[in-house]
Amino acid sequence: MPVITYNTVEGALSDEQKEQLTQALTEAVGKVVGPKIQKSAWVIINESPEGNFAIGGHKVTAAGLKKLMP
Repeated sequence: MPVITYNTVEGALSDEQKEQLTQALTEAVGKVVGPKIQKSAWVIINESPEGNFAIGGHKVTAAGLKKLMP
């Protein structure tokens, strides 16, 4: 069974975005390894508080991530 883990900052994704992400990742598994495996794919979205993520020594915030999303 494939397990896909998506890590992000708490508050960066809406419930609708989480649902869309879960569906898209599950479909990607099916396209690559087949529909039988797709049925058992797990998608885990981990949300950590702001301050627990940094890129290049700079804190990543939910607001900053939202600016990058359409």
